[in-house]
Amino acid sequence: MAKGTEDVTTEEKKDTAAKKPRNRKDSGVESNTKALDFQSFLVDNNINVFSTETLEDDYQTVIFRSRIETKGQILPTAVLIDTSIFTILRTQIVTGVVEGKRDRIVKYLNNLNAQYKIFKYYLRDDGSIYLDICLPFVEETFDSKMIQLMLSVLVQHLDATYDDLMAEVWRKD
Repeated sequence: MAKGTEDVTTEEKKDTAAKKPRNRKDSGVESNTKALDFQSFLVDNNINVFSTETLEDDYQTVIFRSRIETKGQILPTAVLIDTSIFTILRTQIVTGVVEGKRDRIVKYLNNLNAQYKIFKYYLRDDGSIYLDICLPFVEETFDSKMIQLMLSVLVQHLDATYDDLMAEVWRKD
């Protein structure tokens, strides 16, 4: 695993811990039909770029881990599918943003958030920048093809914005 993957896991666990369970009578990942549907989609389409991890949490969260490449950089990416109505596509953009640059970086990220409505950039207290896409799906409307499409849109977006974002991160104050 590439350096930084552990940070994605910590953030994912915090997100799922903050949610309240929908229904406690079903337990175990086997009751997460959306994750099972996505796994079947991956197998049916011979997509084998994901590893999976199941969390024994209130939402039967399944994390599908992969990497995306942009501008020669490999970025850890995860698809978080649970039994809530939200599916999250999360990419770790960079780690190690120093304290003195954080106010400026937050303003830059807020401008990106205002410019691109499907993407949410944020800077964590540990200096890591993440990019999330949140897709609402109930079991009846879950669409693996939409996840695949949004991963493609994510790569296109990063190809267009990554250089400018990193120039801002590495800019000397």
